[in-house]
Amino acid sequence: MLIAEDFLLLAVDDETGKTANVDNLGVRLAGALLADLSDARKTLLRGAPEAGATKEEREKAGDATIIVTDNAPSGHVALDAALQSVLATPDAPARKVVEAISKDAEENLLAALVERGILEKEESKLFRMLPVTRWPAADSSHETALRANLTKVLVEGAEPDERTATLISLLHGSGLISGLVGKEQRKAAQDRAEEIAGSEWGVATVATQVAIAASVAAVATVGAAVAAAVIISATKENAEAEVASAATETAGAPTV
Repeated sequence: MLIAEDFLLLAVDDETGKTANVDNLGVRLAGALLADLSDARKTLLRGAPEAGATKEEREKAGDATIIVTDNAPSGHVALDAALQSVLATPDAPARKVVEAISKDAEENLLAALVERGILEKEESKLFRMLPVTRWPAADSSHETALRANLTKVLVEGAEPDERTATLISLLHGSGLISGLVGKEQRKAAQDRAEEIAGSEWGVATVATQVAIAASVAAVATVGAAVAAAVIISATKENAEAEVASAATETAGAPTV
């Protein structure tokens, strides 16, 4: 499983198949894919901060350059698409690469999870007009184990391994941490996530530093696009409400 897949599984409701309202989800998934590429030894970084760098130095990690060291396909649709995005943006700063990866990140990761039988793809039409796609869980065993592991780290004080620390660092600030634990544990879990994200664990690899910094930089860059998406979403919701109202009125109208 990719770190990006774990992130997305936590964002999709097992029963409804709906994706949680996460700001710039595609950008955050792209940052995770960037860490996955490094973990798969597909890329190296040039100009990244050294280990033990200050917070200010780490924030500039989004300016690092990503170098492809192995362009052989991995067989994973999302990872290979991310690799192609890196190849298509030579010498670009990491934040720009993250923007490029983000365009298809969610779609590719969902397709991979469906192919492996972890999620199902359900398509329908709202009021027989508006297409709706849901992604309910088909096999929750991995996510169940993942959530248990994250709870041990975030609530029970267990020390994270490098991969778990990377995931928590990427989840930090996404709004998903609070959904991993009970209401009474949310404050402690968020504090623990912040501690990990700002500690040596949170920057366990240079790839994680770059992924986080690049994601944050890209989030700021695409702010206008996000605002547009919110407007479009609100317009769609209004349209759905109007269709529902019209359908109700029609159903209740007397037959002539």
